[in-house]
Amino acid sequence: APLEASEFRAILLGQLGEQRLNAAIDADIAGEQSHARALDADTQGPLRNIHRRVGSAILFESSGGQVDKVAHLPELRFALAEPGIDTTTVDNAAFALEDKAFFIRRVGSDGFLMQHQPTLKKVVSDRRASLDPDNEVKPRMRAIVEKEFKNGASMKIVAFPSNSGDIADAPSLTLVLMDPEVEWTGKGPVREQTVAWTRQKGDTARRYPGSLVWCFRRPGRDLWNKVELWLAWERVAQEVKAGMLGDEFGQTEKAEIQEKLRAAEDDAREEVWAAYRFVVLWDKEEDDCLRVIDLGAGHSSAQETLCARIVAALKLEGLLNESV
Repeated sequence: APLEASEFRAILLGQLGEQRLNAAIDADIAGEQSHARALDADTQGPLRNIHRRVGSAILFESSGGQVDKVAHLPELRFALAEPGIDTTTVDNAAFALEDKAFFIRRVGSDGFLMQHQPTLKKVVSDRRASLDPDNEVKPRMRAIVEKEFKNGASMKIVAFPSNSGDIADAPSLTLVLMDPEVEWTGKGPVREQTVAWTRQKGDTARRYPGSLVWCFRRPGRDLWNKVELWLAWERVAQEVKAGMLGDEFGQTEKAEIQEKLRAAEDDAREEVWAAYRFVVLWDKEEDDCLRVIDLGAGHSSAQETLCARIVAALKLEGLLNESV
């Protein structure tokens, strides 16, 4: 069905008597930036536009004179399968589209329904877009990073120093936790600043540069994205509790909110373990006196703390001992 053609769509919506479906079709199936188009970007041959075809079938099965206005997988297979397309491909396309879509809901174990009411994913996406980066996202990122590192910490932690004077010059092991906005690329201004701050405290040369253990996150926006999603689910949960979202969502969707909120928080915590993987130390044998240890991706289920993970890596490298 040529849903991208405005004339065809106008007639279709007129026959269905539901003009509010226009936004749903545009967002999920036929718009230039629709989810189906994005999923179909790499499809070709018999599978070309498979997600758009699945979306169209869900739309028609969810509308008009159907008794059961739900598109079940057997109906989608019957509508779309052909010699070059097996039934598993149709099933996978339906689940993939529902996972991304803003107006297609899962009904039961094998049903899909398209309505003009947005799903929770649409509301979460809207709330995420409205977040204030400076007053909401950045403070929450710093809070969760600091909390994870201070949990069971076995050494002194200096979190997010703004200058070298914030870091004491003492003969005791100190973990310098860098701000999540700072990423370690191994070169450039960040490395130069680390060299300078390791050598100097303000205008004074450090007596104990070897006591500092710097920890940086890897490049990328993964931590930022997961904290954003956590905040968005948190806001949606608050709005549902306050009754601000009305009756747009069923009891099943509302019951999922707390589960989604917990999952989003867990994902953000796990990303702290995965992201903060670079440990940087003073080493006179290196050209700029910095030695870098890549801890690899971590996981909180390893039954250790982040500080213990760093200490274990230093012992493994022969840089730290319990005795003389």
